[in-house]
Amino acid sequence: MRVVAILAMGAALAACAGGGSNFGSSLSPQTVSAPVRSAPTLTPAPRADSLIGLDSYGLREAFGSPEFQRNEAHAEIWRYDGDGCTLFVYLYEDDSDTMRTSFVEARAAAGGELPVDPCIAEVNRAHQLSAYRY
Repeated sequence: MRVVAILAMGAALAACAGGGSNFGSSLSPQTVSAPVRSAPTLTPAPRADSLIGLDSYGLREAFGSPEFQRNEAHAEIWRYDGDGCTLFVYLYEDDSDTMRTSFVEARAAAGGELPVDPCIAEVNRAHQLSAYRY
């Protein structure tokens, strides 16, 4: 009985491996290319002076959530990391108890001050690209 089962399995395997089938013989290899995504159109970055007076909603719209946020009594410091720079945004309570941007500074990764507007542009660009998942 075992011999018959083994012979039947061997015959079935031979039929699969045999050259009598034309499966796949008329197919040729094809190259599949990924769809090309064009770079999204970005809105211009805000300038440093336009950030003064913004509340937390305006800051999140421009830069997203900060990488670091420090809360103190009547003040907050938000940190955004850019490519080669770090942007610090200082918020203080106004007369209506709303936290608003009072001061902005940019620092180099190795320390030292940098021009603020190029760092703002870098942080804003990174935020916009991440919104497009780019």
